Amino acid sequence: MKKERILYLDLVRILSFIMVTMYHFTVGAEVFGVNAKLEVYKSVSHILAPLALSAFFMVSGAALIFQYSEKISLKEFYKKRFLGLFPLFWLAYLFAFLDFFYQTGGMPEAPKVNSLLTIIGVDGYLNDYLPTFYLLGEWFLGMIIMLYLLFPLYRKIMLKSKYILPVVFLAGSVWLLLANPFPMVIEKNLIVCSFYFVLGMMIEMIRLGADKKRFAVGRRIAAAVALVLFILLLVAEGTAFPINSYCKIFIRTISCYMIIMEAAEWMRGGRIRELITVIGRHSYAFFLIHHVFLHRYLAHYSGKVMSGSNTLVLFISSIVYIYLLAVGLDRIYSYLKKSVDRWLLKDGRQ
Repeated sequence: MKKERILYLDLVRILSFIMVTMYHFTVGAEVFGVNAKLEVYKSVSHILAPLALSAFFMVSGAALIFQYSEKISLKEFYKKRFLGLFPLFWLAYLFAFLDFFYQTGGMPEAPKVNSLLTIIGVDGYLNDYLPTFYLLGEWFLGMIIMLYLLFPLYRKIMLKSKYILPVVFLAGSVWLLLANPFPMVIEKNLIVCSFYFVLGMMIEMIRLGADKKRFAVGRRIAAAVALVLFILLLVAEGTAFPINSYCKIFIRTISCYMIIMEAAEWMRGGRIRELITVIGRHSYAFFLIHHVFLHRYLAHYSGKVMSGSNTLVLFISSIVYIYLLAVGLDRIYSYLKKSVDRWLLKDGRQ
C-alpha cells in the first residue's frame, strides 16, 4: 500500500529548492553581468541556502524510514529507488545535452569514458576532481545514490537503536571539522551527509513511535528552542562573534527543520495542504533543471540595469518557469513510462 506524503517534508523540500535557486540566481546574475539589486537575495541566501542540501538529506532519510519502518524487500527497494532517480535524470540530461550541443556546437570537454560517471549519476559529485560531462543537477545526486545504497544497513541499525548512528556520525563530523584528512570539503563527505540522513530518520522514528499528545508538546518545545537559537545566531553574526561556518549550518538546518515541522501542524486548510503536496512532488525535477534554466534565462538580461521591483519579478519568474518546466519534465517521463509499460504488457501477451 502506498503511504501518504508527509506535509512537513514537502515544506522542507520547497524551502530547499527556493533557497538553492536564490543562491544560484545571485551567482548567475553576477556571472552574466545583470546589474540587478541583489543585496537582499545575497543576505537571505547567505543565511538559508547552505542549509538547503543538509535539510534535503534529512528529508530523504525521514521519507525512507517512514515508508520502510515496518518491512523492506531489498529487491523492491533498490528497484524503486533506481526508477525514482535515474530515468528522470537521464531524460533531463538528454535535454540539457542537446541544448549544450546546440549552444556550443560540441560536447563537454572530457574523456568519453567519463560519460559513464554521468550515466551512474555521480558526475556532479566528482566534477571538482576530474573532467566529467556534468551539465545539470547538483553534487547531492551522487551522495543521495550512496545514501540510498546504504539505507538498508542504516535502517537495520536504527531499528535496534535509533540513537547509535546519529551519535557516531556526529562524532565523525566533529573529527572532520577539527582535522579533515580528505581533499573534499566536509559538507560533501559521506560521514557528514550520513549524519543529516540518519538524523532525519531518527526524528521521523520518534514522531512515528511517540504518543501523539506527548510528541506534540515536545515538537512545540523543540520549535520554540529552535527559533530562539536561530535568532541568537543572527544576533551573534551581527556582533561578529566567531562561530564556525559548519556549526552555523548545523544550527540553522536543525532549527529550520523543527520550525517547519511545527508550522506544518498549523496548516489546516485542505487546499493549501494539497498545494504544498503537489509542489513538493516536483522538487527532484526542479533541482535537476534549475542550473540549466538559470544560465539560459539570466544570459538574456546581460548588461541590463534592473530596479528592485524588476529584480523581484526576475527572481519570481525564474522560480515559476523552473517549476513549470519541472512539471513538464515529470509529465513527459510519466507519459514515456506508461507507453513503455503498455508496450511491454502488449509484447508479453503476444
